Amino acid sequence: MAAVRHSPNAICQSLVRLGHLCFDDFLLLKPETLDIGHWTSDVVSDWAIALNNAPGLFLHLHRLFPDSSFILQPSSPADTAAAQSRLVHAFAYQLLRAKAPPLCDALPWQDWDFSIVARRFKLWQTRFLLAGDGTMVAMYRCRKSAGVYVVEPDETIARYVERKAVLEKIRRFKLLRASLERIPLPDRSTDLAIVGSILEKLSPPALAELARVAANVLLVENSPLSPPLDEAPVTAAGFRPDTVAVSALGPRRCWWKRV
Repeated sequence: MAAVRHSPNAICQSLVRLGHLCFDDFLLLKPETLDIGHWTSDVVSDWAIALNNAPGLFLHLHRLFPDSSFILQPSSPADTAAAQSRLVHAFAYQLLRAKAPPLCDALPWQDWDFSIVARRFKLWQTRFLLAGDGTMVAMYRCRKSAGVYVVEPDETIARYVERKAVLEKIRRFKLLRASLERIPLPDRSTDLAIVGSILEKLSPPALAELARVAANVLLVENSPLSPPLDEAPVTAAGFRPDTVAVSALGPRRCWWKRV
């Protein structure tokens, strides 16, 4: 998929074509994915126009966010269609994850050079915790390890991960339907936590929680659609920068915290 070499906007256009994404696909998204509390004024304005001819989605949003008001703004059919298109492109990656997890799983940047892990750890003796972009590929790479935990709060993706783990014969696998800020594991219960890019901000509480449950942590900035990690809190938490080769992207930044 050559689009990964271009701008985020070009990538999102490719994702829309790949998944045949449309405005009705927003019905698949969960409240936490829509993240209404962080919408910019431009996004709010687009929703006010885009919902004009989408009564089903309008009611769906009211059910998801009963305390929020969605005030429609009169517009022409052309303006409504344009606003819907802008929103589909803005949420293209989230929509593709919800609509077609296997397609999302196959995106080039999900695969990165796992040798940076294999050189440092004996895989068969290592207990892994995985989360974020690239989890499926990393899960396969360490399928014969001492154990694999996957943190995935989204139910659609969680079910897909479970099916994939069975098909790939991942040994000693367990799915954790949880957030990175509250991982239901004892202290130092894993040897290495690997977190690929996530669309939401990786908060200091999440960094602290990862350091609590894992003796070592690797953060991989593999997605061209996710904002770069904020260096200040990552460095303050004891992480040091490194690089890793990501499929179709070349060298990308990663961060290690090791005992």
